[in-house]
Amino acid sequence: EIFDTSLGQDDWPQIEHIPIGAHSLRLGQFALLVKKDASAPASQDEENGIDVSVSKQQQPPSNICDPAESEQQPKKKKTKIWPCREDDAWCPPSCSITNYNKGTIHSCSDKICRWNCIGLQGSFLMPLLEAPMYMTTLTVGRKFSRAICQRAVCCRAEGFGDSSNDVYKLNHPALMETNVYLDESGTHQMEGVKTIGGDASFESNLCWVWWPGKGSNDADCIDGRTGLVSTNSSEDNVQKASYSDISTYSLLKINMEILCLCGAPLQVSLTDEKLSLPELRKLKRRLSAQYESAKDTFLRQRI
Repeated sequence: EIFDTSLGQDDWPQIEHIPIGAHSLRLGQFALLVKKDASAPASQDEENGIDVSVSKQQQPPSNICDPAESEQQPKKKKTKIWPCREDDAWCPPSCSITNYNKGTIHSCSDKICRWNCIGLQGSFLMPLLEAPMYMTTLTVGRKFSRAICQRAVCCRAEGFGDSSNDVYKLNHPALMETNVYLDESGTHQMEGVKTIGGDASFESNLCWVWWPGKGSNDADCIDGRTGLVSTNSSEDNVQKASYSDISTYSLLKINMEILCLCGAPLQVSLTDEKLSLPELRKLKRRLSAQYESAKDTFLRQRI
């Protein structure tokens, strides 16, 4: 990368994002991935060491035992499964494909790609905005490749929101690499161990979070298994753990308070800590039907 010293403090490099040829979709060129979850329940086949993709393909149709019924029903055109959907051996370390039931949280680049399609604001703030909020820049601090970054965070979704009536459009942020020296010899794991020559790993359940106003020494360490602030591994302290100010629960309460002040009919208690995931999804669709529809469209795309 060449750093442009002529740019001002609030100026960004305007480099055109050249469209990428979708030549290997069947091999997972633009595929959405999830982070592997060690706590995800394994199927009986997986526990017995059987290849899940092969076992699913070998399963007979439900009506094979009744030839008469089979003849009466119209024959469906057989569609061959894409190679990238057969197994996750080709995926980066600690990632898997979405249909393998090994995780539910998208990888970092997949989340950013989604935000560049439907905005950063989410379902609860969208009713208060005239247009989606998109990022202007993205700065990468380690192992930056412009071509790979463009493909990962935006360009693979080319075609999203092409209709003139679509509120949600594909956003191409300015991509930059920091000129601050970083240690390239390895990565620091959340447990404090430095792996020489290793890539980032999603195997740890811990995540450090800090934001302006939090205090220089007051970063939250969140346990991804519970969503609570992690104190230590002691079972006695698990019950004393609290919600982080940026947890889904805390942000939900703030968003609901804002919506209430703006007169939105929520029909749900602000103090209800037992709001189930289906109830949360139903609430989102009621408040931001267009946003949720755009998200569904994004997830259905072959990316």
